[in-house]
Amino acid sequence: MKIEDVVRNAFAMPLTSPSYPPGPYRFVNREYMIITYRTDPEALRRVVPGTAEIR
Repeated sequence: MKIEDVVRNAFAMPLTSPSYPPGPYRFVNREYMIITYRTDPEALRRVVPGTAEIR
């Protein structure tokens, strides 16, 4: 197998046994759960790396 073949055909790894099928994907009648976290902004700044932006 050549590098060009991998680039052209790879959509997931491992190449010969991908963990999910190629798209397109359809999600019909799905239920979702959204979790919202609240915290003290100052406590968050102490544990988040300095380059991250906290809003």
